This record gives sequence, C-alpha cells and structure tokens, in this order.
Amino acid sequence: KDALAKMFEKYRASTDERDTVGVEGAMSYLTDLGVNLENAEALVALEIIQAPSLGEISKQGFVDGWSAVGADTISKQKSYVAGQIKNLKSDISLFKKVYRHTFICAKDKGQKALSLENALVYWELLFSLPGKPWVTASTNWADLWMEFLKAKWTKSVNKDMWNQTFVFFEKTMEDESLSFWSEDGAWPGVIDDFVVYAKEKRGDVPESMETD
Repeated sequence: KDALAKMFEKYRASTDERDTVGVEGAMSYLTDLGVNLENAEALVALEIIQAPSLGEISKQGFVDGWSAVGADTISKQKSYVAGQIKNLKSDISLFKKVYRHTFICAKDKGQKALSLENALVYWELLFSLPGKPWVTASTNWADLWMEFLKAKWTKSVNKDMWNQTFVFFEKTMEDESLSFWSEDGAWPGVIDDFVVYAKEKRGDVPESMETD
C-alpha cells in the first residue's frame, strides 16, 4: 500500500485538495494507463479505483482498488485494465459494475441526477465497443432508445432510471420479442413508453390483432 500511496502522490498537484488528484493528474494517470479517453476504456479504469467523478481520484479508492487486485506498479495496472477491457463485452457482471459506477462518475458534484445530454453520451459509450453493444438480431436497441429519449423525454435521468435501463437491456438481449414485458409489470413509465415506441418503429403487430 505504501507503493500505491507514493504513486498516488506523484499525480497530485500542489493545488489539489489533500488525498485527491484533480483533473490534470487524473487525465495524466489515465493516459499512463494507456486507456482511450474517448470510449468505455476510461470508465473501466475509473470503476476499479472508484473515482468519485470523471476528473477526480481519491487516495482511498486508488489504494484500496489496486491493493485488492495486487497491482502496485503502473505496468501491472496497465495489464490488469487491459484484461478487464477485453472482458467487458462478455462478462456481464463486470459490465454491470462499470455501468453502475459510470452514473456516479458522470453526474455533476452535488447533483442526484444526470442531465439527459450527459446520460446519452455515456449510454453511447457503454453500449458500443469495447462496451457491450445493445443490439440483437433485428434491432439496434441503443439507437432506438436514444432516438426515443431525444424525441420524448425532457427530464433528467435519475439513478433508478439509469439502473432500470440496465435491467431492460439485459432482458432485451435475452428476448428481443419483448415477451417479458407487460403493461402491469413494475417497469418505470419511461420504459413502458419506450416499448410502445419500439414496437411501432419495428412494425410489430399489436398483440390484440395477432392471428395464428
């Protein structure tokens, strides 16, 4: 842990708060890790160290996160992150951890919700490679979801909506016909509205009109 504490201090500027690395140090560190700041790679690294926001690293998160996986040098950290990135699209529990932590990272300090604009940016990063594309045989769900929200949703995105979107994503990946969904299910209203929108866009026949 001493080696990690020393490494942490290397990235901390004299103007940063105690036990905190600010924006410049955080970007410098992510660059040293070799992660792409333009896609989900950076989100993987930020989850490992439980960063409180995109441009900030806490000493406790950094030391605890890397101690837990036994990576106390930059080369060990680089190879660990690279392995996690490689597994991101196939390991659903890893993807879920990164997805959930992204909400914490992406919201502005002191805010409880994400602006729709920000949420759309991060959904796009998470639901495309090296994340897990939200696409099934006949439907590009990520595109439909974002198109729907831009057209119909005017509010911010709270934690419940963020997490329920993940549950819905998992279900659609298993069953693109949406047979798991029912009007009296416990889905948030925004998901119910999206199902109607998606069925219309896909040209699904309304269930009441189906004939065998």
